[in-house]
Amino acid sequence: MIRSSLSFRSGTLSRERAGRKYPIVAGFTLVELLVVMAVVGLLVALLLPSVHQARSSARRTQCANHLRQLALAAHGFHTARGTFPPGLEQFEAAAPPRFRGTSLFSFLLPYLENGNLLQNWNYESPLKNADGGLAAPTATVISVYLCPADTIVRNPVKVDKRYYGITSYGGNGGSRSHDPELATVDGLFHTTGPASEPSAFQAPVALSKIRDGASHTILFGERSHHDPNYETFAQMYWCESLAYLGRWPAIGGRKRIADVTLSALAPLNFVLPFAFDARGQADGQLGSSRDFAIYEDLRKGAYGSGHPGGANVALADGSVHFLDEAIPQTVLEALCTRDQGETGTNWHVN
Repeated sequence: MIRSSLSFRSGTLSRERAGRKYPIVAGFTLVELLVVMAVVGLLVALLLPSVHQARSSARRTQCANHLRQLALAAHGFHTARGTFPPGLEQFEAAAPPRFRGTSLFSFLLPYLENGNLLQNWNYESPLKNADGGLAAPTATVISVYLCPADTIVRNPVKVDKRYYGITSYGGNGGSRSHDPELATVDGLFHTTGPASEPSAFQAPVALSKIRDGASHTILFGERSHHDPNYETFAQMYWCESLAYLGRWPAIGGRKRIADVTLSALAPLNFVLPFAFDARGQADGQLGSSRDFAIYEDLRKGAYGSGHPGGANVALADGSVHFLDEAIPQTVLEALCTRDQGETGTNWHVN
C-alpha cells in the first residue's frame, strides 16, 4: 500500500510516497507574473522621466560651469591686455589659405586650467599649429569648449588634410556677425587686424566700451550643431555642414569668424524651418546657393543649445544665466549690443 503524508523536516516541506521524497516547488502563476511585470513596467515609466530630467539638469549645470570658466578666462585676458580678446585677428598671406588668423579661443588658452596643454601655441604663424595631423595642437579637443548636450558628429574634424577641434560656444558678435563683410561690429567680438572686415584694423573691445552695462550684455553663448533640415542643403553642397562649424582655432579662411562668434540675427534656438526638397516654402526664390546665403548667415550665427527650452549665456559681468527660447527678439538684440542705450532692458532667465 502506498502511504502519503506531509511532513516538515529540517525546515523543508516534502511529500513522502513509497519511501521517496518529492519536494514541492512554490512558483508564480501566469496571472501573478503578468501583474509583477505590469508593476515593474509602471515603475520604470514613472522613473524614466525623472532620470532624464536629472541628466538634463546635470548637463545644463556642467555647461554653465564651462561658460563661467570662459568668462573668467576672458576677464583674465582683459586684466593682462586691457581689452577682451579679438574675435579673430586676421592678416592676409601670399599663399593659400590667404586669410589666416588667431581666434578668440586660442587667445584664451593661457587663462584656462588646461591651457598648459597648448602652451607652445604659435601666435605669430597660426597655420603652423595645424601641422602634425591628429597630433597637431589644432586637433586638440578641449573639454571646457564643449557642452555635454551638444550633438557633435566628429571631433576633431578633418579639413584639407588638417584637423581642428570643435567648440559648442561662441563669443557675442552683436546684432550680426556673419558674413563678416556685413558684420555690425556692435557686440564684444569681431575680426581685428589688417584683414578685418567690414573695416581694416578694427580694434578689440574693452569693458569701458560696454556702455549698456556688463550685466546687460552677453559675453559668451551656446551653439547647437543639430539641424536636420540645414544638413539637407549641405548634402546638395549649398552650404557647409554644421559638423564643420565651430572650429575653435578658426585659422584659415576669410569667413572663419563664424566658427567663434554668434549673434542676434536669428531667434534663440533657430533651426531651418524647411528641407531642401521643400525650399519652395522659403521667403523668396531659392534657386541656388547664392539665394540660400541669408539662411546660412542666420543659422551659423544663431544662439542655441541641446537643453530643453533655451540656452545658457555668460554675461560680461561674469554671471551665467539660462535664456528662455521665448525671449523676444528685441530683447535678445539688446543683450547682444554693447552701446545702444539699453541699460534698463528687462529680460527673464531661469
